[in-house]
Amino acid sequence: MGDAVISGDLNCTVYNGTSFVWAPSAVACSNVLSDSFCSVTYPQRSYGIGYPSEGSNADRPLFCYTLAAATPAAINTDAKTAAIAHCPKTCGLCCQTTAYSCRNAQFPRVSCSTVSRSMCLSVAWRQILAEDCPNICGFCDLNGCIDAVVGCDNDMSICNAIGMQEFVNQNCRRTCGRCSVTTPKPCQSG
Repeated sequence: MGDAVISGDLNCTVYNGTSFVWAPSAVACSNVLSDSFCSVTYPQRSYGIGYPSEGSNADRPLFCYTLAAATPAAINTDAKTAAIAHCPKTCGLCCQTTAYSCRNAQFPRVSCSTVSRSMCLSVAWRQILAEDCPNICGFCDLNGCIDAVVGCDNDMSICNAIGMQEFVNQNCRRTCGRCSVTTPKPCQSG
């Protein structure tokens, strides 16, 4: 991977002082289609170089953004739109999906640049991050209404289970359509 250099479309990259590398948001999502389909449809630029990954400089597959056979190549909007819709992780284009294309809060309660993937999945952090740092966690499409726990959508019967309503109202708001139910504020110490 030492000879790789990102060229062409530089979206979802950051400059690390010496070269462009993939930003965390480039590969923070999952492919919509299977990873195997995406790797066949969007082959590596050079065998063994690999695909975009956080902090690497593996070149984005050409067909993710152009119909040309080599760079420099003009960006083809149709090719890029298809890549974003179906194989955003393989193409290093997660930051271009609607889930990651919004602004973070102007004055977030936590520095968005320090948010990790595990924080995005944490019950303690998910609601705060959905409100303050939605583009870091891929919460832009959710309008601040999320499930506090992962997996609520595994069994929709939980939404109407008599003994589970307090849990559902607090933890499965998006899945169960309870977004108008307010989340209790944590206690303030005096």
